[in-house]
Amino acid sequence: MNQLAFIPAGVLAAAASWLINSLFCSRLGAFAVVYVAPGVEEAAKTGFALFLGTSIFPVHFIFGLVEGVWEAARGGRGWAAGLVSLASHTVFGLAAGWLYHFTASISWAVAGAYLVHMGWNKLVVALSVRR
Repeated sequence: MNQLAFIPAGVLAAAASWLINSLFCSRLGAFAVVYVAPGVEEAAKTGFALFLGTSIFPVHFIFGLVEGVWEAARGGRGWAAGLVSLASHTVFGLAAGWLYHFTASISWAVAGAYLVHMGWNKLVVALSVRR
């Protein structure tokens, strides 16, 4: 296993997700944020981890770190959003890594992390609409 490949895998997953999500979110809005983006991101993170021969969990952490820095750079309450991003993607990585460890199935790992991520995004969107 390539121990340091989690860094480029996380960065590549973040870049690929940003490009793909930009297309869907600009056209589909909140629907894409809740239902499409989690699938894109979980497939990218777990896929790049396995493709580059590294552990799933740290790739999710690096992805969260990249997204967190992006949020923080936006200013305002971006630092809070950045920390939440880091924490949430870490949790998604724990779910994906745990499922992959116990099932040896990429499909189960991605699907499980997707469901957790989708639920989280649905909550965040619902709370942001209330404000």
